[in-house]
Amino acid sequence: MVSKTNFPPSVILDKESIIIWDEDISSILYSNGYFGKPLGLRKPTPGNLQRPLVLSLFDGLILLENSIISISLNDKNINIDEFVEHANNYYEDFYDKYQVYKYLRDLGYIVRPGMKFGSDFVIYEKGPGIDHSKWVVHIEKDKKELKAIEIVRAGRLAASVKKRYLIATSISKESPKLYSFDRVKI
Repeated sequence: MVSKTNFPPSVILDKESIIIWDEDISSILYSNGYFGKPLGLRKPTPGNLQRPLVLSLFDGLILLENSIISISLNDKNINIDEFVEHANNYYEDFYDKYQVYKYLRDLGYIVRPGMKFGSDFVIYEKGPGIDHSKWVVHIEKDKKELKAIEIVRAGRLAASVKKRYLIATSISKESPKLYSFDRVKI
């Protein structure tokens, strides 16, 4: 059992991921929001995982902002600004992407990295292992000109994995804008 003295736990930042070695805390974070991925489990289910947890940098920032974890880098606790500076070394436009991630999380969706689907994120309504992700999200800079071939390519990729394709833009101080495309047969 995890005691209140264990919170917020201090977790270790290692380049592109955050590792939580405490298996009780790992189980709590995964079971309450599907944060991270249990190490070595292909299809985890909520509950007593008995595994360390690997968080994405996006999961880490939302948990840090909400004082659910504290983050240690090189044996020193870091603040939000230091964390974002570190994350920018691994993700282009990290904070813009984070704004989209946070917006979708605030709407109640489970947001996971989408690299294996060729996108920034995938979105679940209930959670991995409970339902399949329904959307792939690609984040673009606001007002970036998109070529038709880019939209067609991304849409076909999404269709090939049975997901809907969303383009998201993040505009500071506003909610991200989401655009969906449907294929229509005439």
